[in-house]
Amino acid sequence: MIEDKEDGLMKEEKKSTKEGSITVDLGEIYKFESKDIIPDISIVRYSNLAYIQLTHRDVYIDFLEMPGIKKDGKVLLNGTRIYMSFVAAQKLANTLQGILDQFHSRGDMEMYIRKEEKEEKSS
Repeated sequence: MIEDKEDGLMKEEKKSTKEGSITVDLGEIYKFESKDIIPDISIVRYSNLAYIQLTHRDVYIDFLEMPGIKKDGKVLLNGTRIYMSFVAAQKLANTLQGILDQFHSRGDMEMYIRKEEKEEKSS
């Protein structure tokens, strides 16, 4: 092990009898500052229906656009499938629930109120 003077991290030095061998430090390749993250959202879709399925290793969510388009006697639904680990799905569910609870408690969430309820409130 040798210490890199620039970042103070211990790195394993590999010796090779082959000419031209190199050591790749994956930690260095993936090191970045959070300010350097720029989301690249190249596809934007609207979904009003999600179909969630599980495998023994992953969760996948099909985000669908309803009602679809009728073509050749069939109804075609645009959709996007997202695969994620159980941990990522759990974090997504918890975060989404927290955000929805916060918006609902502040009254910022658009709510559908049936006509009967509006009449009851106005009386």
